[in-house]
Amino acid sequence: MKSIERFYLLRYIKSPKRMLMRFSFVFMVLGIVISVSILSAGLNLFEGYERALKTVLLDSFAHIKIESGNGRFLNQEQLDRIYDTLGKRPEISALIPYIGINLMAIDSENTRGCIFNAYHTPEGEDLHYGKFVVEGRPQVNDGEVVIGHYLAEEFGLKVGDEISLLYPQLRRVTPLGVSSDTRRFKVVGLYRSGYYEFDRSLIIGTLTDARNILYTNDPFAAVEIKLDSKHVDKAKELASSYRYALGSDLIAYPPISGDLLRIVAMQKWLIFIVFSFLVLIAGINVISAVSTMILDRKNQIAILRTLGATAATVRKVINYQILLVCLIAIIIGQAVGALLSLFVVKQGFYRLKGDVYFIDKLEHHISFFNLVTVFVVASILVIICVWIPSRQINRLKIIDLIRNP
Repeated sequence: MKSIERFYLLRYIKSPKRMLMRFSFVFMVLGIVISVSILSAGLNLFEGYERALKTVLLDSFAHIKIESGNGRFLNQEQLDRIYDTLGKRPEISALIPYIGINLMAIDSENTRGCIFNAYHTPEGEDLHYGKFVVEGRPQVNDGEVVIGHYLAEEFGLKVGDEISLLYPQLRRVTPLGVSSDTRRFKVVGLYRSGYYEFDRSLIIGTLTDARNILYTNDPFAAVEIKLDSKHVDKAKELASSYRYALGSDLIAYPPISGDLLRIVAMQKWLIFIVFSFLVLIAGINVISAVSTMILDRKNQIAILRTLGATAATVRKVINYQILLVCLIAIIIGQAVGALLSLFVVKQGFYRLKGDVYFIDKLEHHISFFNLVTVFVVASILVIICVWIPSRQINRLKIIDLIRNP
């Protein structure tokens, strides 16, 4: 920056009121602040949604599931092999054998398809689903269940009430048709993970009750594997290695498809691209403001050119002043966007539809990478919009400026 450019910039910084009060400048600043705030808020909300969905999915589902290759229950030899082969793997935080049953919750008015899960937890260890029990207790005894809170709302149940579960016994056919077994259980806890499908259909009971429903003595249907946080993203590769190590009669796979998270990430950046056009539209105001400034300062431009200043120097004097205001407006817009996304999360008159968005609450997250991305993209667009009209200074003739002030 040359001394003359620095002189005018410092003069502008010390006394900016004369320019800032112009309508074109006020309109330009408001346009940048509003467009950048909408862009930042949208990105913050999508980033929060992506992180919340990933957290809920990884906490609610097993990272890897191991089942028998023939679709039957695991026998004791297979169970022992799983523990012997994988029990000491450093990336595995928990091996959880369980039984899962698809059945129906019924009452006089409602019927809902549900998942009845019964987990084996060694004595002294914490229940892996315990942190999601928001009311009542997570520990269940025979004849007791923990149910999803949306399921409780639908059936009008609370802790201490009873729920009826019906399971068609397809292997017990009578002359009157398929036998159905209906059992009543006491609700001792309400489960809320944030994942809508689980919160409206999950029922957790004991292994004894699960075996009684199925009329079986088999130990477990499958084994869930929880990985530590460092290896969660490698679930697909680890499942392949486990499948090879366990043998052909067992299959291991990640129940969570990475495609869903990749689609959400893609949507986030598509929204970012679309909202970036708002900044480009605000750039039209920048072009107008620069053009107006050049016309208003024709006398000063003529004097500077007469004293020997080049067109490039004059152009930089004007550009520096405009860019300073624009960059400050971008930063203010990012701050307003952060407040706007926080307001959207805290407001109570709109909630996500869990059956559409998988989770039922809004989240926001402000990441340094997103802040830098928004600032860089907005700055580039503004610089382009400042540079385009400032080129007309090169075409201004000194004699014309003096004759037509």
